[in-house]
Amino acid sequence: MILSFIGKGGVGKTSIAAAYALELASIGRTIAVSTDFMPSLKYVLTKDEKLEIVELTEGEIAEKWIQRYGEDVFTILNEFINTDRSILSHVANAPGVPEEFMISSIVDLDDSGKYDYVVWDTAASSATMHLLALERDFYSHLGRDIQFYLKVKDKFGSHKVLQVLNQWRELADHVWNRLESSHFFLVTTDDDLSIIQAGEIERDFHRMGLPVDFRICNRFGHRHVDKPDCRIILPEFDGNSREVVDSIRRTSGPLFLSRIGIDRKNS
Repeated sequence: MILSFIGKGGVGKTSIAAAYALELASIGRTIAVSTDFMPSLKYVLTKDEKLEIVELTEGEIAEKWIQRYGEDVFTILNEFINTDRSILSHVANAPGVPEEFMISSIVDLDDSGKYDYVVWDTAASSATMHLLALERDFYSHLGRDIQFYLKVKDKFGSHKVLQVLNQWRELADHVWNRLESSHFFLVTTDDDLSIIQAGEIERDFHRMGLPVDFRICNRFGHRHVDKPDCRIILPEFDGNSREVVDSIRRTSGPLFLSRIGIDRKNS
């Protein structure tokens, strides 16, 4: 089960993701993953031996991309240009490549069978929507790339390219299907801008065919306390970041489990 927390910057996604990751870790094998450009999970999580923490950076993702796809990419490039393997570092760090592989890496964690729950602490909404759009476009572009190669394949001596493109298409299809079956929780705060942007995010997700399970309303006062689309409502908590995480877990951890259909007694 992949559980992702989305929303604009500053709404408390990391604190909420951390709190519920700790709650999930009490009933199953859990890993918390951050794709934020300035990750802070390790600063807000209290020490818990049952919870693993991973913060994916673009540099680490680029290295993993080279290890996994480097030879395939080199094979394709050699069909078109005379180059050496130094070009792989350039490709791995090109805009869009690390971002696309980030989502693939999160799906890999869930597919590994090592974890019952993968909690994804996403970056701010604009970066996350860009990330998801890249994954969707990566899939659609592969179809056109395969069609293009079929038209020109007789001009090349190797048919490895088509094999690689088909493998990538299968991977992209698998990753997107996993996203469609993942759980997304939209975090918003009690200010008008946050609520407006939450609505925009929800509509963008709907257009992409991705689900938003429900909203978590954080730092809410009385003004919107009866808002019907807030399945979990959290007040403003005092204290440092770790104390806030503990307060969120203590007051709403069991409620979150029930909202996603997990019965602690039967876990």
